[in-house]
Amino acid sequence: MTATKKFSKEHPVQVLSIGTRILIKDVMDTYLRTLGEVKTYYASKLTSAIESYAEKRPAVIFCEYAFPEGGALEFIEAIGGLDTSADRYFVLACEEAASDALVALATEKGMDEILVKPFSTDNILQIMDRYLEKRAQAGLDWVKELRTAKTSYLEKRFQEADELYGAAAKKHWNNSGVLLDCAEYFLRRQQPQKCLPLLEKVLQESPEHVRALHLHGCTLRRLGRFQESAKQLMRANLISPLNTVRSMELAETFLSLGEEQIVLALKAESESTALILRRAQYQLLKREYAALVTYLDSKRAYLSEAGKKEAEAYSVLAKKLGGLK
Repeated sequence: MTATKKFSKEHPVQVLSIGTRILIKDVMDTYLRTLGEVKTYYASKLTSAIESYAEKRPAVIFCEYAFPEGGALEFIEAIGGLDTSADRYFVLACEEAASDALVALATEKGMDEILVKPFSTDNILQIMDRYLEKRAQAGLDWVKELRTAKTSYLEKRFQEADELYGAAAKKHWNNSGVLLDCAEYFLRRQQPQKCLPLLEKVLQESPEHVRALHLHGCTLRRLGRFQESAKQLMRANLISPLNTVRSMELAETFLSLGEEQIVLALKAESESTALILRRAQYQLLKREYAALVTYLDSKRAYLSEAGKKEAEAYSVLAKKLGGLK
């Protein structure tokens, strides 16, 4: 099927172009008019792009990598990601040939392809042909099942959505796209235990699958397995270093890992003034006011004279902040 003049008035296609450096309105209009009935919308910055997407629900999105207020990654996060089952077609527009890191990012985030400047009418026609090929997959069982599951989730029928995603994963056990979409759903639903077997299955067959590595790292962090989480997130980052969302996950994982080690160190019973006061400082930061007062009372005999004065200051502050007598 060719896209040329295939979009009739009865079945028009809506296209959203985001950015102004590459996706120039007059040029895009000229190219897109050759396709038949195409409704085009334009956004120059992130806020207007999100508003246009929410209002128009375009089938095809051309999006520059960077534009005012954000970029393609921020836009994708704002609209809830790019589902494997969606018939939406996402094209990343670049001013020059994409680097390996950018290709990896596009693959990880579910973008359909990359358009490089300069481009022609033929390039746009080929993109729309591939969009039509993707749209034709709407009749596949796994696509329909995931769409039904997502509809249940969006309509806040969470128990039904849980069951539908679980059934889809079980039925399509050898479809990595289905398993990853289901794992991402269960992670969003704070059910990390359900994610593990799905992600382990994908990684067993594709150890360098960057999306699976990222989701595996996020899952392990939510299970409190911080060392393993950091390892998987770092592996994903080596493959796809431009994912700023993962940078935040890594930062939080390292903070959790450091906190875990501090807690383990400070749980040990000690008669050292320095360690006693360090634990008191930690409890103060964690707002464990009553526990701090009780702990310092039990350790007062082990403190040096200077330590007793500092401990008293912590106790007074904890009582004040915690409303304790």
